Amino acid sequence: MIPIRSRRLLAALLAGAGLGALVAGAARQDLPLSDSLSMAARFWRAGPRGRLLNAPGIARDAAFAADALRAAATWPLQADAVLSVGPLVAPEARERLRRKAAYLLAPRHVSIGPGIGTEVTLVRGPAGDVER
Repeated sequence: MIPIRSRRLLAALLAGAGLGALVAGAARQDLPLSDSLSMAARFWRAGPRGRLLNAPGIARDAAFAADALRAAATWPLQADAVLSVGPLVAPEARERLRRKAAYLLAPRHVSIGPGIGTEVTLVRGPAGDVER
């Protein structure tokens, strides 16, 4: 059996090697520092709406995100939302869209309801209508 001090030393060496690999990867820069800072400044000047629309995953569904942001601005916080999704939309896409809507409409609850074809619409549901 290996003594506890040796195991602790080995664990510390492994953790240090892992941390060193992470630091080495982070130190390598893909963009010059000035470009990186200018991108960060544009990101923060965009405001919350621009940051959400430029977030990875949401930018691909810009029309859907715009509808969700419009709903978030006009619907009361107590009103839940129903994502009406047609049967021709893949199940994994349904859940992905529901999660995006829940993120953009938080703290409202978003459930999935039946729709037509490939249609995806966001409709306001009554407050507390959906079981949580």
